[in-house]
Amino acid sequence: MDIISILLFLIYSIIILGILVYVSPIISAIVLIIVPVAFILILSDYAVSFFSIMQFSYLGVQIYNLHILLFIWSAFIGIIAYAEVLTWYLLKGTATKPRIQEPSPAQGEKPKTPVSGVKDFVQKLYKILKGEKIKAKPEMSQENKKV
Repeated sequence: MDIISILLFLIYSIIILGILVYVSPIISAIVLIIVPVAFILILSDYAVSFFSIMQFSYLGVQIYNLHILLFIWSAFIGIIAYAEVLTWYLLKGTATKPRIQEPSPAQGEKPKTPVSGVKDFVQKLYKILKGEKIKAKPEMSQENKKV
């Protein structure tokens, strides 16, 4: 088996999983599809040669990198669909409850955007790789919840 192919698929899977967990399932689905398609459109000769590398043969059936990519796609699309359905189901009952208005961010704080979510993810990943512990998000006290 080609070790470079395994490493590329592993890195690709880790990126998709990180985006799925820390950013958004929809964005991870978009990245899941766009990265290989862009690779094929930009570097078509290299992409065709990469996807046509045979990894192994099982009972006369040859498994190529393209089959591994399709397996990764099907697995992550199932996880993404499950996450979306579960989120929809859990949030379905909370739509009737009145929402408490959150205080506006202080002058020093910036509002959360998708870019800041990616920055937070990269910073947490960097701290994990350095071996540092990550601080948990502070929970709201009971007094603040009643307001």
